[in-house]
Amino acid sequence: MDKAETIKDFKRFLSNNREKLLDISVDIKDLPPDDDWIQEDEWNEIYKQEVLKNGKV
Repeated sequence: MDKAETIKDFKRFLSNNREKLLDISVDIKDLPPDDDWIQEDEWNEIYKQEVLKNGKV
């Protein structure tokens, strides 16, 4: 499967499941400051790479 088709499939998945995803998602403001997920620097690096690469996330 090529990259463009994979991206289209993922966008379709997000569109079809938007309400379900919003229902189960957690706002970062609702997490405690010492939460392991917040403490990981990996997400900051991913964000920085995307901003540098695409100018947006």
